[in-house]
Amino acid sequence: MMKNILVYIVDCMMSPRGGKLGYNYFLKKELDNLGVTNIHYIHRETSINQNVNSRIHSLKQDRIKNFLIILKSVYRKFLTLYGFNHKALVDLNAYDTVHFHSTLDMYNVRDSLKGYKGAVVLTSHTPTIQSKEMYDALTSWEKKHMNWLYKNLIKIDEYAFRRADYIVFPCPEAEEPYYNNWPEYKAVKEEKKGKYLYLLTGTKARVAKLSKTEVRQLYSIPDDAFIICYVGRHNEIKGYDQLKLLGEQILQEAPNIYFLIAGREEPLHGLHHPRWIEVGWTSDPHSLINASDVFMLPNKETYFDLVMLEVLSLGKIIIASYTGGNKYFKSSFAKGVFTYSKLEEAAQLIHNVYDMDFELKNELERSNKLLFEQCFSLEIFAKNYIQLINSI
Repeated sequence: MMKNILVYIVDCMMSPRGGKLGYNYFLKKELDNLGVTNIHYIHRETSINQNVNSRIHSLKQDRIKNFLIILKSVYRKFLTLYGFNHKALVDLNAYDTVHFHSTLDMYNVRDSLKGYKGAVVLTSHTPTIQSKEMYDALTSWEKKHMNWLYKNLIKIDEYAFRRADYIVFPCPEAEEPYYNNWPEYKAVKEEKKGKYLYLLTGTKARVAKLSKTEVRQLYSIPDDAFIICYVGRHNEIKGYDQLKLLGEQILQEAPNIYFLIAGREEPLHGLHHPRWIEVGWTSDPHSLINASDVFMLPNKETYFDLVMLEVLSLGKIIIASYTGGNKYFKSSFAKGVFTYSKLEEAAQLIHNVYDMDFELKNELERSNKLLFEQCFSLEIFAKNYIQLINSI
């Protein structure tokens, strides 16, 4: 008899972006395309959280907006840790398996999980433990005045990893930030020996909407310029601060190199330099990536970055920090992915690609595109997911 499986995510929250929501957005589309009927998502037409967030961010007075953001943060975390209602949005007992995609989601339904007899599966997704990511995102006011509350956030990760029957990572390398930031993680993994499963992430192949020439014209970049691209959050865990240090050096050394950066310019801001171009948030980052000569992935710590796969699908050369899930690509099969441990190494790799002849560069780009098609396509990902989740 076919198992009835619930992926504990509200479908209207998913969209083509990074993290668990982008991961599941494309996965669900492919499951639907394959006619899979036993894997379900929670269906809702709209989300209360989406409505509240949009109303707050639409406010024009910054002081009121910032106050409401802090108030919402304190309120939600207080309810998570000390509230009385921690029940699921649906009856979990109607399903043989429930797959959670964050430790916070699991913690928020812990009352419903008390009597649940089916299999509980956890995929954590975050580039560090959830509680640390939540703490790092707090305002300075919250860190100063609400530490008595937030010091208990670690309970979220402790509960979820110990309650889960199976824990799914894309590869062993993606566990590195958990070892680095959670002293208990080694003991947790020992307790769960034999319950760790590995499933390589996949995604939809991306397509550029604009040609390389159109992108260069749009941002006034010369046709013969060498473009380094970065797309992502402007924070320390993503390595944006290190990218800026690297940029200062490269821009000084090479007059023909441009940095093309996408993503909201917060909390960190870009360099004030004519060849450091901040695009801001864009609905078409793939045209920027496609127009570049090399893509930088400077993560301080990382899980298994979806943007890595998107760049591979576009057939672009990648220079990535040697950390977490990025380490998976340091092998002979990923010819067009170069890794570094120090900024000096990153700078040298950039110069190596800059000096590379046309034929070798094309070969590496083709190699990356082929790697995506053979290992990380949406079709392969969905079929592997179906096999794994049905085997639990």
